[in-house]
Amino acid sequence: MIGNALKPRLGWLTDLTAGGLAKDIIAGLILAILLVPQAMAYAQLAGLPPQTGLFAALLPPVIYAVFGTSNFVSMGPVALVSLVVAEAAGNAPVPPETAAAVIAIEAGLALALLGALGLGRLVNFISEPVLLGFTAAAAFLIAASQLPTLIGVEAPRAGNLPTALEGLWNGLDGFSLATTLIGLASLIALLFINRYAAAILWKLGLHPPLRQAVAKSFPFAVIVAAAFAVSQIAAPVATVAAVERGLPSPPWPLGGPALWLALLPSALAVAVIVFVTATAVAKSLAGSNRSHLDTSREAVALGFGNIAAVATGGYAVGASLSRSALVEDSGARSPLASIVASMVVLAVLLFLAPYLSLLPRTALAALVISAVFGLIKVRDIRQILAHDRIEGAIVAVAFLATLIFGVRLGLAVGAGVGLAHFLWFSSLPRVTRVGTDDGGMSFRSVDRDAVMIDTLPVLIVRIDRSIYFGNAAYCEDEIFARIAQHEEVTCLVIDMRAVNGVDASGAAMLRRLTERLREMDIMVRFAEAHEPVRRALKSLDPNICCFHRTVQHAMEECGAPVDETIAPT
Repeated sequence: MIGNALKPRLGWLTDLTAGGLAKDIIAGLILAILLVPQAMAYAQLAGLPPQTGLFAALLPPVIYAVFGTSNFVSMGPVALVSLVVAEAAGNAPVPPETAAAVIAIEAGLALALLGALGLGRLVNFISEPVLLGFTAAAAFLIAASQLPTLIGVEAPRAGNLPTALEGLWNGLDGFSLATTLIGLASLIALLFINRYAAAILWKLGLHPPLRQAVAKSFPFAVIVAAAFAVSQIAAPVATVAAVERGLPSPPWPLGGPALWLALLPSALAVAVIVFVTATAVAKSLAGSNRSHLDTSREAVALGFGNIAAVATGGYAVGASLSRSALVEDSGARSPLASIVASMVVLAVLLFLAPYLSLLPRTALAALVISAVFGLIKVRDIRQILAHDRIEGAIVAVAFLATLIFGVRLGLAVGAGVGLAHFLWFSSLPRVTRVGTDDGGMSFRSVDRDAVMIDTLPVLIVRIDRSIYFGNAAYCEDEIFARIAQHEEVTCLVIDMRAVNGVDASGAAMLRRLTERLREMDIMVRFAEAHEPVRRALKSLDPNICCFHRTVQHAMEECGAPVDETIAPT
């Protein structure tokens, strides 16, 4: 298992053709148009110099191409991870770049270990309602964190919404009209582009991949236009700090053990967010080309990619859904497209770095705000609410906890509530009496389906969940409650078809149940138990209970053939 997850995946190199190579290069150039401004904007969101985002976009795509399983995943700076880094690095007793590097290394090690040991399934315990509530709240926090930059005021970094709004209110004295006008104009233009650009270009006759190239160049054009506007006005508008040509070195030294331990909770939160979102992206893209997704390999690729990001002065990275979808829509055939995009980023750093200082920070803030609306999945939340009110409440709890306590504690609270709901739900299995009204062809719940055939003195009970330590006592109580309702019971048939597993506590309960019923002169017979369940119950005394392939056979052994059951009068 470990060897497979760590083995490089380079088969795509041998599958490259001249036509595929050309498509990958075009797709990579299109991706770079979107990646450059997004990387800078997300680094600004993380409280880091914007060029740090470009540094983080260099090596991770190459590492993912070697170890990842998807041909389309675009690895680099993403909004959710940047928000966690901003919260942790802003409160660390070291420069933000140092704290961000530590978080990236710790998150990378956690992900690599998770993948190497094949433990990626553990992240599945963060339920869909928790993720929906968390990401929706994170969108509000991201937007709130960028509002001060959008209107040109100074405000301290805040990890939750109340503190962010308080900081914004206290900083309104430094409000800049010129900065606000440029920021709002950029935001309106970006929102319009996100909503209508693709449809307008389609009506104009532009088709893929040219349509994607033009549509994704619009945000970059908005940033450039904002820079031009700043250069033409006399009012001061904050721009990106000057960027030197070339690549930086990692921010050594990276602190001592105390710092690493203090940042570990944030790093684990980053690891969870990166893995959950990246596997969701990979799964959504795997469906169209029927490729195989290996979550263990994904975790290893993401882990190594985060560690590699630090080598070039970057910070923690993840998989971007919007950029990954762009890669696929642009006609890419292999991970080479993402490598081409990283080479373009390298060229920008080597040859265009001085010009990056012309970009206004307010326009980058507008780019971040315009991108976070995709994190609020209103339709999915409505479906959860329609499906189950309790799970809808979990969405609300995760949403409010993230807004009030911040992303790290919000995710922990949401995950805890989701697990508590699962444990409560699984601790109350449905134990119901069943009967038949078609001569034993089927057995259904008497309560739910109003089955009117009376099987007494044989009582048939079905347990609709696996039996484990959390629900064993409840199952026992419910079975005795059903028996107490019918004094004439001489034989109990337990339908086990819905029981997929029995742990030691469950086996002890069933052993105790059969012994107590023997004292009551009631025979016990198990029907339709799966083979793993039968093996788990091998310690039961065969003299007082036995197993049957079907409920009908169990009834016949109880002396009550199915064809002799009658409807009650």
